[in-house]
Amino acid sequence: MAAPAFLFAWLILPLLVVLMGLGIARQRALLARLGRPGTVRRLAPAASVQRRAAKATLLLAALFFVILALAQPQWGRVVEPVTRRGVDVVLALDVSQSMQAQDVTPDRFSRAKALAGELVSRLEGNRLGLVAFAGSAFVQCPLTLDESAVRLFLDILDVGDVPDPGSNLEEAIRVSLTAFPEEREGRRVIILLTDGEDFDGDATAAATAAAKEGVVVYAIGLGTTTGGPIPRAATSARSAGYKKDSAGRIITTRLDPEHLDQIARAGGGTYLPAGAALVEADHLATEIDRMEKSDLSSRMVTTHKERYQLPLLVAVSLLFVEMAVSPARRAREEP
Repeated sequence: MAAPAFLFAWLILPLLVVLMGLGIARQRALLARLGRPGTVRRLAPAASVQRRAAKATLLLAALFFVILALAQPQWGRVVEPVTRRGVDVVLALDVSQSMQAQDVTPDRFSRAKALAGELVSRLEGNRLGLVAFAGSAFVQCPLTLDESAVRLFLDILDVGDVPDPGSNLEEAIRVSLTAFPEEREGRRVIILLTDGEDFDGDATAAATAAAKEGVVVYAIGLGTTTGGPIPRAATSARSAGYKKDSAGRIITTRLDPEHLDQIARAGGGTYLPAGAALVEADHLATEIDRMEKSDLSSRMVTTHKERYQLPLLVAVSLLFVEMAVSPARRAREEP
């Protein structure tokens, strides 16, 4: 049974049987007051207790089989191939020191991880991967259909996991491309989550090259154009404070939306500033859902054949029979 809960409706059948039985018994008692059964049948041919009982029985039987059909009985197995289709998406997350800036609440990196988590939820059914980058990049989580695995790697990701300082968006795109399988049909997507500071390489050229391979590059900007200082943790040699340059001045890191927009346009995608409501995840999920999809996995699934048609056919047949039974016995015409 696919929906066995409907079988609880059978509990009302005994109550209906009792109510109908009482009604028929009351009718029989009333007719008995009018006279002998043979005389009553001749005088009132429309008052046929037997026919009314037959109609009630047919209705109850039809209701029995309707409830059985609603429970969706199943038997017999069918083995069918099931192919899962979707888009390969790599989330490239900036883990450079500038992502610790607190010009957004609570800080850029926390906002980026929250947004990445929303993307994982919204893109369920697609194959997802995770790349971490700063001055260099590496694949943190290979492409997988296992959403929980992506979340696990995302949870343990932190600023400083890439030892090379700086921020190299070209390297982030290049390493993200290596995460995709070769000769893949359908669209592929790279989503950069970064503040846009780029000190090495040519990210625009990398995005252009990615677009030629059928990979769409999106960019989500973390931070503000006003910017903020970069917090520095306390060590045995120095106290906590903010990162400074060689002249002793506090370094201010700023979001670079123009650069990120240029990269996204070159990659055939769009640039989105990250907001507190994380609505960017919905926007990107909608765009990705419209893309050409490819086969991600194929497996054989055993299912049971639906057999609700049989009890439903019996119920309909019983209702036709019930309608054909007249509640009254026709009186014979006297010659």
